[in-house]
Amino acid sequence: MSSYWRKQFEKNFIPTETKLGLDEILQEAQDAYMGWLGASLTMFHGQVDDSKLTNLDQIFQGEARIQTVANDCYDYAINGRLRLIKDGETEDQINDAWGCLAILVLSARPGIEVFSPTVRGRQRYEPKKIEHLLFHALVRARLDLDTHAKFDEDSVPALLRQDTTGYLTLREIAVLGQMSERAVRNAAQPTAADQLKTRKEKNQTVVDSSEALRWLKGRRGFVVTRAD
Repeated sequence: MSSYWRKQFEKNFIPTETKLGLDEILQEAQDAYMGWLGASLTMFHGQVDDSKLTNLDQIFQGEARIQTVANDCYDYAINGRLRLIKDGETEDQINDAWGCLAILVLSARPGIEVFSPTVRGRQRYEPKKIEHLLFHALVRARLDLDTHAKFDEDSVPALLRQDTTGYLTLREIAVLGQMSERAVRNAAQPTAADQLKTRKEKNQTVVDSSEALRWLKGRRGFVVTRAD
């Protein structure tokens, strides 16, 4: 499943060294939700009517839910904390929550791009930072599925499940370290103090997952995953 999600979020890529703060992610989650409502009203009714907007919001009551799962996504992607699936009940809850965020983000973008809705006096924009955050979470999951003893296909949200390769690309390492891809390439040079050992996989330069984890542990922008 996640190869599909990855393609959606990676294509709207922002610089790997971008530092994302929790407050701005929560604000963007709210904006994506309200922008989605506003775009939907514009699409079918030609304008954002405040009374209709309020009615829709009362029906969905989605703002708190979206901000909660955006917080969970941030906690995993940036802080390395993830609540694992342990039984059928938590599986449904966790899968529904992550799926809700991903689907909202993907459906909000085209509506906001086309209609540029102004909602409650403020224009809403595409959720670029949450897209990047979801991509960050997918990359971390790829590393964790390769290297973390508690991670397997049954324990992580369905959104994060993916075929593992045993390696990461230099771009993926840059995302996890919240650093530029150029800095990662420089670290792969033989003269680097803490050399990142690379190899070739077909036509690209890659790093075995165990080596990527070893090297990332020494970077300030990376926190080792802790699973609950």
